[in-house]
Amino acid sequence: MPTKSKKSSARKKAPPKGKKKPATPATSSAPDNKLSGVDSATQPDQGTLAIIPSHQWTHKGDEVFILKCVDPEGKAYGGFSWPLTVGATVEAPDWDPTPKCGGGLHGWAWGIGIGGGKDPDWHYGIWIAFSTKPEDVVHIVNDGSGDKDKARCCVIRYVSKCGDWQGATNFILAGQIAWVQQASRGAASATGSSGAASATGYRGAASATGSRGAASATGSSGAASATGSRGAASATGSRGAASATGYRGAASATGDRGAAVAGLYGRARAGKFGCVGIAFWNATDGRQEMRCREVGAGDGSDGKLKSCVWYRLDEAGEFMEDANQQPAMEAES
Repeated sequence: MPTKSKKSSARKKAPPKGKKKPATPATSSAPDNKLSGVDSATQPDQGTLAIIPSHQWTHKGDEVFILKCVDPEGKAYGGFSWPLTVGATVEAPDWDPTPKCGGGLHGWAWGIGIGGGKDPDWHYGIWIAFSTKPEDVVHIVNDGSGDKDKARCCVIRYVSKCGDWQGATNFILAGQIAWVQQASRGAASATGSSGAASATGYRGAASATGSRGAASATGSSGAASATGSRGAASATGSRGAASATGYRGAASATGDRGAAVAGLYGRARAGKFGCVGIAFWNATDGRQEMRCREVGAGDGSDGKLKSCVWYRLDEAGEFMEDANQQPAMEAES
């Protein structure tokens, strides 16, 4: 259980716009299970270690966290029934370590590539976050339908309400952002002010950590991270992930089923059937929170966000279309 901290007698104020970058990073509201937050001491040093694939990434603990979606009855594809109880252990009865579909507990490690292999039920599905040891996880490459992962056994750590994919992604968000950052260290990286990094290959990673940096990953399942103030991150391939966690950053994941995450006063956009997350300052409770919304089929007629449209948060933390629809490189210059 998380440790409750005493509230300060003085209410915290929101950081002034255009001033000093807030020190608090954009993280999930997950319980303090040793996985919340990004600790640079646990990440590999640049240039000394190879990129750790998402299905082997353990963030601040010793387990891989994997997301999956089941129907309201807890049943997965093929009829396998999942217990909808946090703390329950599950073991694949037909475990097969061969990197192919079947013979395991399937999902997407750290929420990377959601929809690979099988589209989830965004409306009524129940989302499960389970954890397992990296040696018990196998990555599956599916030509055409996207990648996914499978595990031999696991412990259930989170169970959502029907359709609450935002809660599940928030639960593992800190680890997901940390994975993008470490992956970028072993690929294209620009650390100076106004630097630019680009990774165009399949599952490439690009990182720009300096102020006003730009990171671009154009291959399928690529990851782009811009952590400096007013940075811009773009992932244009299918199932890409873009993260711009610095103050007033811009994150764009325009390929189908991508995910875009932006920091305070930032803006973000995603392609069809993707998701967008933007940090919000809750002045009442004096804390930073994440606001997440699903992107629908495209034009917004389904009640979801429009695809490839820039969004910001209003003063109440609600999504609104940004008046400036220019590309990130132009808008943030």
